[in-house]
Amino acid sequence: MNPDEEITWRSIQQKDGRAFENYYQQHYTYFFLCACNYLKDAALAEEIVNDVFITIWQDAGKINIGTSLKSYIYRAVINRSLNALDKNRRVRENQKELSRLPEETFELREMEENELKIRLYQAIDQLPEQCQKVFRMSRFEELKQQEIADQLGISIKTVKNHITHALKQLTIVLGDWNSIPLWILVVIKEIFWPRG
Repeated sequence: MNPDEEITWRSIQQKDGRAFENYYQQHYTYFFLCACNYLKDAALAEEIVNDVFITIWQDAGKINIGTSLKSYIYRAVINRSLNALDKNRRVRENQKELSRLPEETFELREMEENELKIRLYQAIDQLPEQCQKVFRMSRFEELKQQEIADQLGISIKTVKNHITHALKQLTIVLGDWNSIPLWILVVIKEIFWPRG
C-alpha cells in the first residue's frame, strides 16, 4: 500500500467520514465500470459497488489489506459481480479459463482493460442525447435495432445512423488501434461492435 493509501485507510479505520467520502467520490466511477464490465447492468453494478463500500466502512477495523486498498476493493467488486452472475453458464466457463492465468497477470489485464473502458464510457457521455440513448439501449440493454426504433418512435435507419455515429466517436477516442493489445480489442468488440 502506498503512503497516500495507507493514510486514507488508517483514517477510514478510525471512522473518518470525510476521508471515506473523498475516496468513494474519487474512485466510484472506476469500480462502477469494473462491475458493469461483467454485469452489463448499471443498476446492479451501482448496487454492488455501494454494498462493497458499505462493508468497507462497517468492517474497516477487522479488514486486513495485504496489497493496495484499490486492489482490495477491486477484487471485492469483481467477486460480488461474479456471484451475481453465478447462474450464467458462459460466465462460469470464462472464469475457468481465466483462473488458469497467474493472479497478477489476470489483475493487471483487468485493470488495464477497465482504464480503457473509462475512456470509452466518458466518450459515450459526450454523445448527443438521442445518440447516447440509442447506443446505450443497443449495447447495455441489448435491444435489437427494431426494438429501439419501436420504443423511441423513430425509424430503424435513424437507429443505425446513431449507432454508426457513436462507434465513429469511440474509434476517435481509442486512437491508434494498432497500439492496443489484441485481447483488449476482443473485449471491446464484444461490447461495442454493431449488432443486428
